[in-house]
Amino acid sequence: MKEKIHFYVPDFYNNAALYILLADFIEHIPQWFYDDFDIAAAYGSFPNCIWNGGRTIFGSINADSMDKIIEELNKRNIAVRYTFTNPLIEEKHLNDTFSNICLQCADNGKNEVLVNTQVIEDYVRANYPSFKIISSTTKCIKTIEAVEEELDKDYYLVVLDSSLNIDPKIFDIKKRDRLELLVDHVCRVDCPNRTAHYIDVGKSQLTFRNSKFSCPHNAGGFDEVMKRQHSITRQMLNEKFVPGGFKHFKLDGRTFPPEKLVDSLMYFMVRPEFRDKVKSIIKKEIYGNKDVW
Repeated sequence: MKEKIHFYVPDFYNNAALYILLADFIEHIPQWFYDDFDIAAAYGSFPNCIWNGGRTIFGSINADSMDKIIEELNKRNIAVRYTFTNPLIEEKHLNDTFSNICLQCADNGKNEVLVNTQVIEDYVRANYPSFKIISSTTKCIKTIEAVEEELDKDYYLVVLDSSLNIDPKIFDIKKRDRLELLVDHVCRVDCPNRTAHYIDVGKSQLTFRNSKFSCPHNAGGFDEVMKRQHSITRQMLNEKFVPGGFKHFKLDGRTFPPEKLVDSLMYFMVRPEFRDKVKSIIKKEIYGNKDVW
């Protein structure tokens, strides 16, 4: 049996039902899907978690509902991956009750935490050692040398800054089998607003106030995203990146509207002749045939 490539999909809080449906289809109707992948993890955060970064998530949930989401995803071998990448977190925030409950609910040896600050990394390692620790793309590591240094550290994976997707030197990195590549990043290459955006999101999550940040560089629909210089098409993935030693691929989309997210999933996971069929079922089963696209 050939080794699978691993996809990491966005927003387990809002999209758990979608990923559960897809996982069940992959198991029971495999002919609809490419046979070279699995859904290894769904990343994101439960709402109102102050440690969350990257994208703001507000809302309400109790621990029983969190348990159920985690259980159903883990049962299908999909890890829950927390995006604990708020760059503004300090030691005084580490005793936050809700953030710790999130970790306690998923503390079963099957789940993961993305980090970009030493304070959260050290805390999780010391208090919740069952979690796999992953270095986040929000660190904005821009050089091959710095990526190699990051890979020498005790991380399960290192998520590459998408601007490096177009650098041929990444194929010379020795530990590239532990690199995770963002295939459809909505940001442009070297977006000048990216770090400021992450800081603004962190502030928004800490203060429970909506972010007013607006970036003019975000792409529109999924087809437009895939025209980005640093996007990795399915063909490029198959013919260049997988033979080149890469096997971990992240799909963007925590703020994608439903159609854009589903288009991404269809493109990377579903055989072309079955995409319309699977998309129609998803629209009916997940969105109740509402006019979401």
